Amino acid sequence: MNEFLLPIAIIVILILLNGVYVAAEFAVAAAQHTRMAQMAASGSAAAQRILNILRSAPLINRYISTAQIGITIATLGLGMFGEGTIAHWLEAPLHQISWINETIVHTVAVVLAVAIITYLHVVVGEMVPKSLALQAPERSAISLNSIMTISERVFLPMTNVLNWVGDMLLRLAGFPPADPSLRLVSSEELEFILAESSEEGLLDPEEHLFLENILDFQERMVGQVMTPRTRLVGLPLDSTREDVIACISENRYSRYPVYEGDLDHIVGILHTKDLARYIVENAKEEKADGQNRESQTPFELNALIRPPVFVPDSLALEQMLKQFRQEHTQLAIVVDEYGGVAGMVTMEDLVEELVGEIQDEYDEERLPIEELAPDQLRVRGDLLLDELEQHYEIDLEHDEADTVGGLVMALLGSVAEPGEIVVYNDLTFEVESVDGLAVETVLLRLPPTRQPE
Repeated sequence: MNEFLLPIAIIVILILLNGVYVAAEFAVAAAQHTRMAQMAASGSAAAQRILNILRSAPLINRYISTAQIGITIATLGLGMFGEGTIAHWLEAPLHQISWINETIVHTVAVVLAVAIITYLHVVVGEMVPKSLALQAPERSAISLNSIMTISERVFLPMTNVLNWVGDMLLRLAGFPPADPSLRLVSSEELEFILAESSEEGLLDPEEHLFLENILDFQERMVGQVMTPRTRLVGLPLDSTREDVIACISENRYSRYPVYEGDLDHIVGILHTKDLARYIVENAKEEKADGQNRESQTPFELNALIRPPVFVPDSLALEQMLKQFRQEHTQLAIVVDEYGGVAGMVTMEDLVEELVGEIQDEYDEERLPIEELAPDQLRVRGDLLLDELEQHYEIDLEHDEADTVGGLVMALLGSVAEPGEIVVYNDLTFEVESVDGLAVETVLLRLPPTRQPE
């Protein structure tokens, strides 16, 4: 009996060792930086060690090499010891069959031994550990940390030599060394993760849209979110106080560009609070002096305006946000490549790119997208194409347009008129209304299979 126990114990140990190294390799390969960082922040020393390995190409190479060496040693041990031992055990019962000669007995025993060892190796030593590790890669990596730490020290000379030889062969073949940044998640992968999480119900639609807006924020430019020149409300530099008050009462904005001659020559920005302060202080002085100082000191708009901030329409929103912080302002004038004023961008425009439309008490309710029927929408002409794509499974990418109105005019090849219809990627666009030369609203008909996300 004892002659069987020791060989069986050795075979079991080799299979288990193989499984440990397989699990360790797959666990560290599938472990996520964010989850491991959370575990490390909670005080887990093992998690911190695994996190350091994930962040370093040399360390992860050494870790994987250690696991592969362990797998190789266990596999060779099973092949050399396990197959020979099991074949020897099988020869005795096979000899009981009188009509089989010695050569056939040995051959059959070896074949059966190889089949048994291969089955145990693949199922118990490979597939089961791999499945367990992939179910909880972070916990598996932490659980196996002690064994791998000892193994790394034992196999260190061998792993250093093997990694050096491997790197030399890669360089000779023209391949660059491993880059740890390749393990980081790209924005495209994050968008895929968000979509999958939303479909599985882990994120509600508002959370999904907010996170997707954050990813899109860094890719958008000022020219895509600005208030266009055609919708700017400005004040001539020679405006009287009555003209300024009338304009503010009508439009109810907090800031106004002030121009000399036309909007291409903006000389400053008027803050309504500065005008209010001027009126209050002027009234106090008049009351104190008991006379009408307005007749003595004419109103000069130039004395109330602040220096304007000019930015190109190609500036990224991320950079625009930084500039707002540096300049301590919330408004900038956007200029095009020819130096003309293209529009105006505010801090509110940037915030709306993250959280959606913000309606204050003075804003007219103008929804960017209105569902008129399951397959029909009313969309604003200034709505960005990629925002519409976020809500519906449609492809609206176009080289010459960023907005729905721009797309319609690009397809028409002329200024749009109400009632005109164009078709693009199986989508039907009908111009509903225009504001001057700009498309104000469009009726969009979707194919029956397209549904909102």
